[in-house]
Amino acid sequence: MATVTVQPSGVRFSADDGQTIMAAAETAGYRWPTICGGNGECLVCHVEVLEHPECLAPPSDTEAKAVQGLSGDHGGRGDHVRLACQAAVNGDVVVRKRGVRNRRKGPAT
Repeated sequence: MATVTVQPSGVRFSADDGQTIMAAAETAGYRWPTICGGNGECLVCHVEVLEHPECLAPPSDTEAKAVQGLSGDHGGRGDHVRLACQAAVNGDVVVRKRGVRNRRKGPAT
């Protein structure tokens, strides 16, 4: 089982081998920002991979094309941008994504 760490919040959760980042987050009780619900269409779920991009399965042609404009100098998000709904985890990885929230946390008292 791998660990996914989300910066800048420091959220950490486990992922089964081959499970997508988004699916692992949802299983662990986190809400991942998305509009399309994980269909790889809206790009809202994208992450910048900060450490160990090799621990994610290679992107499909469709995913690679979808994030092309989000990476590098043009998109300002680094060279390793992936869709959390498509990127399958194969080892520990650190990503940057704002807006990941714990769904299980109740209202403040």
